[in-house]
Amino acid sequence: MELGFCSFASGSSGNCYLIKSREAAILIDAGITTKRIHRSLEEVGVDRSEIRGIFVTHEHSDHVKGIKVLTKQNPDWDVIASPGTATAIAADVYDPKRIGMLEAGHDMKIADMTVRSLRVSHDAAEPVCYSVSCNGSKITIVTDTGYVPEEVQAEMTDSDLVVLEANHEVNMLKAGPYPYYLKQRILGDQGHLSNETAGDVLSGIMESEKRFRRIYLAHLSDKNNFPDLARQTVKNILEEHDFLPGRDLALDVMKRESISGVTEL
Repeated sequence: MELGFCSFASGSSGNCYLIKSREAAILIDAGITTKRIHRSLEEVGVDRSEIRGIFVTHEHSDHVKGIKVLTKQNPDWDVIASPGTATAIAADVYDPKRIGMLEAGHDMKIADMTVRSLRVSHDAAEPVCYSVSCNGSKITIVTDTGYVPEEVQAEMTDSDLVVLEANHEVNMLKAGPYPYYLKQRILGDQGHLSNETAGDVLSGIMESEKRFRRIYLAHLSDKNNFPDLARQTVKNILEEHDFLPGRDLALDVMKRESISGVTEL
């Protein structure tokens, strides 16, 4: 195994992902409780001492609400974020001096892993996504963005495992209970990706480089989407471009409130 991936939670109520190499492990976001994160680490057999840092995508509560207690109870865990996010989350970290900065477009070496930060489009201070590579294997996680910038699509194209937001089904959102301003925010360029957009993006990266990938749909809304609907919509779009799940790629949906299995690359 060069890299291992596990989702501890993925959705509008909380997000946290684990990426592990032979030498170390990191978390992407910490939007769930410290108790859940510690329990999840135990469940997948990762000791807390293996964690080298928490990489934060942006300051919204479903990505940072566990950080203060987590950094208090784990004094060796640093927090890494873009400069804008670092400023925005200073009050959310037990010791703000433990916040390191990684600018979009730059890399950071963590043991045998290289973490790259890339800018996305969301209504936050300076939101980013991350890719992690190690000895020829790469994982890219892209959520909380109204569209996928070209440089992010390029990063996804040569990744072995892609986690991509499929937040909502457009008609469900439009007909749903959210107020008009919130619907417009979600649908805008600084909002969230729909199932259809996720399918189009994934078809594009499959066409750019025909290789087998593991693809996980993430950050589903509990009000404006269903796992089966997201999977089927994306599957239909992929099949329209002659990419068949099971033959050309593995396709699954991350669970909102529970831990996933560990995927090894």
